[in-house]
Amino acid sequence: MNSILQKPTNFMRVAYIVILFFGIGLSSLSVHAQAPTITSFTPSKGSVGGLVTITGTNLSSQTSITVGGVSAIPISNDGSTLVAMVMPGATNGGVSVTTAIGTVNSASNFTVTPSQIPNKQLGSKLLGTGSSGSPTLGKSLSISADGQTAVVGGNGDNSLQGAAWIYIRNGLAWIQQGTKLVGTGNTGAAQQGSSVAISADGNTVIVGGSADNSNQGAAWIFTRTGGVWTQQGNKLVGTGNTGAARQGAAVSISADGNTAIVGGYADNTNQGAVWIYTRSSGVWSQQGNKMVGTGNTGAAQQGFSVSITADGNTAIVGGSADNTNQGAVWIFTRSGGVWTQQGNKLVGSGNTGAAYQGFSVGISADGNTLIVGGYGDNAGLGAAWIFTKSGGIWTQQGNKLVGTGVVTSGFAIRLGGSVSISADGNTAIIGGYGDNA
Repeated sequence: MNSILQKPTNFMRVAYIVILFFGIGLSSLSVHAQAPTITSFTPSKGSVGGLVTITGTNLSSQTSITVGGVSAIPISNDGSTLVAMVMPGATNGGVSVTTAIGTVNSASNFTVTPSQIPNKQLGSKLLGTGSSGSPTLGKSLSISADGQTAVVGGNGDNSLQGAAWIYIRNGLAWIQQGTKLVGTGNTGAAQQGSSVAISADGNTVIVGGSADNSNQGAAWIFTRTGGVWTQQGNKLVGTGNTGAARQGAAVSISADGNTAIVGGYADNTNQGAVWIYTRSSGVWSQQGNKMVGTGNTGAAQQGFSVSITADGNTAIVGGSADNTNQGAVWIFTRSGGVWTQQGNKLVGSGNTGAAYQGFSVGISADGNTLIVGGYGDNAGLGAAWIFTKSGGIWTQQGNKLVGTGVVTSGFAIRLGGSVSISADGNTAIIGGYGDNA
C-alpha cells in the first residue's frame, strides 16, 4: 500500500493532469464568461408595445428577456445596453435577462400603464400647417410603438412635391411638432409622403417619394433630437434599378430605426424589387443588392407593399400583380448582414379570381406571424390570409379571412385594402374601404 502511495501509476499521473487542466479551464471560463448584471432600466413605467432600455454588464447573447413576467422581444443588444419591447400580457413586475451563464433580475419593478382604448377621438382632426395646394394629408401614416409620435404623409403637397408632418401626443390631444418635412435633393414632383414609417421610439422617420426623378423614386430619413427634426444624409436611391422603379412606393423601418426597406414595384418593367438600407454612426448605406423574389409569374410588382420585423432581420414583400393579379408575397431573412429568400413565395389558398394578394402586408414584431391583404378577391369583396412560421417553414393558418356584416350597396368592399397586425401576432385589423358605398 505504501509503495503505491509513494509511486503513482501512469494512470494516476494522467488523471492528475486531466484534473489540473480541467480546473484551469474552469478558472479561465469564470474569468472570460461572467454572469449578467442589471444596473438600471428606463423608463420605469410604460404601456405595452413600448421600449425598455436595460443597462448592465455581460448582457450579450441573451437567451430570454422578460418584462413584467412576460417574454419581451429584443430590439438591440451591445452587451451593456439591451433594448426590448414590452409585450401584451405584461403586468407590474421585474425585468429579467437570461444568458448562457445565468439569470439576473432587476432590483425594482416595471409598472405597466394602460393604453387608451381607441373608442373616442383624441382632439380635433389633424391638418398640417404650411401645406400648399392639395396636400392629400393622410395618404400614408405610421405611429410609434409607445403611441406618442405619429408621422403623416401628404404626397400631393406643393404641386406633388409632397411632404410629411409630425404630430406628438399632448395629454388627450395631438399637436404638430415643427414644420412639415420636405427632403432635399428631390427632382421634380417627387410625391414625398407616398409612404412613411416610424421607429418604435418615434425618433427616426423614413419618407418615400415614389415619383422622384421621373418615377425612379427615392426615400428620405429624418431624425429627432431635442424635439427638432432634421434630414439625415442624402436621399436614398437603390442601385441596380431598371427604369422607372417607383422606389419609395412602400417603406418600413425596424424598431430601433437602424434598418429600412424600400419597395419599388415598377422596377424592371413591373417585376418589382426592394432595397435594404442600414444605419451605422448616423450614415445610411445600401445593404447588399436589390432583392427580387424567385418564382414570380409575369409582372409581379414586388415591393408594392413591404413590412419589416422589430429586429430588422425579417422582411415581407408583397407582389399583388403576380400570376395575372392572383398576387403573392415573399419572405427574406438576414443573417450576418446577408439577405436570402426564405422558402417559396406564399399564395393563400381559397382565393377566387384576381385576388391581388400582397396589396397590403403586415408582420409581427418577432417575425413569426404575417397577414396578407388581397383586396380584389371574389370580385372585389376582398379577403386576408394569415401565415405562421415554425422551424423556418411558413404555412397558412386557417382559411382566408372575410369580415361579416359587409354592406355592398352595389360596390366592391375591398377587404384587405389595408392590414396591420399586433406585435405578438395575435390580433389583426383589416380595412375595407369600399364598404357601404
